[in-house]
Amino acid sequence: MKKINSNNFDFLRVVFAFTVCFAHLIELSQVEIFQDYAKLFNTRLAINGFFVISGFLIAKSYENSHSLRSYIIKRVKRIVPAYLFVILFCALFFSVISTFSVGDYFLNKQFWKYLLANLTFQNYIEPCLPGVFGGNTLCAVNGALWTIKIEEAFYLLLPLFYWITKSKKNKIHVFGVIVYLLSVLYFNYFLSIDLYRIAKQLPGALAFFMCGIVLYKNFNFFIKWKHHIILPCLLLFFLEQYVFNTHVFKPVAYSFMVFYMAYNFKFLNHFGKYGDITYGVYIYHFPIIQVSVFYGLFQVYNPLLVSVLIILLVVILATLSWHFLELRYLSKGRKERQRKLLSS
Repeated sequence: MKKINSNNFDFLRVVFAFTVCFAHLIELSQVEIFQDYAKLFNTRLAINGFFVISGFLIAKSYENSHSLRSYIIKRVKRIVPAYLFVILFCALFFSVISTFSVGDYFLNKQFWKYLLANLTFQNYIEPCLPGVFGGNTLCAVNGALWTIKIEEAFYLLLPLFYWITKSKKNKIHVFGVIVYLLSVLYFNYFLSIDLYRIAKQLPGALAFFMCGIVLYKNFNFFIKWKHHIILPCLLLFFLEQYVFNTHVFKPVAYSFMVFYMAYNFKFLNHFGKYGDITYGVYIYHFPIIQVSVFYGLFQVYNPLLVSVLIILLVVILATLSWHFLELRYLSKGRKERQRKLLSS
């Protein structure tokens, strides 16, 4: 158990979160000098990396939970407090920058539609607030939140997966292959008809999540053979990502690449000792960038300086969120792990 807990997942999640953050900064700011760097920040790979890590860590959380109830409570406490805060804060305080009067803003049907949709994780139903960010590239208040509903679905699906493999006497490997193939077929079908926005949703994202579960269930095997497996995975990933532009073996190859990174480079094992800012970076960066674009800061001031200040503000808010909002709701085991990291 000690070996499985000594990993770089905290570091990788921060890398993935900032990859998404930088990509959105480039996209939303529309600063010309930034556009040449857009290809360096692949949000698709970053988000898929999150899904792999989720499969691994959520399976671990489920098996370490005393009951289904305690498992669900842990998952709700990890996601919901900060999520509710960012939704409610934006809904209330963006009335100040709306083109509507305060009264018209709160009485507008779009406001209540936004509130209901986002509080139930259905952000796609109404991503915008009345009179807010109408002049920006996108009117979406927080376009990064679309993955949260997928994470929530993962949390609910995992106990079902365990029940199926146990009650039906199926091995997780057989079930995993079936889910993987169905996920890949779904993804490729919608991609073939130019509907990536649907392909990336469930069940298209399940292949990465399932790979994370299988990596966890076979941890000792993959740790033992990791140096032998990584080379063919790198080759497969390179061919599918950069040569053939396909999506068949890539989820397997990329998932193992994430696993390999997590269980090497030991000097990164204690990266999260001062707090896990990943979630905060992910859910706070988008509205901060949108506000900066709204006020024209990238045109008035040096865009590089504005970007640095945005990133600094995101880090500060994510740190405060972790210490004063997220940490207090975590399980005793998670708090204990954080204390051990801090003392190491």
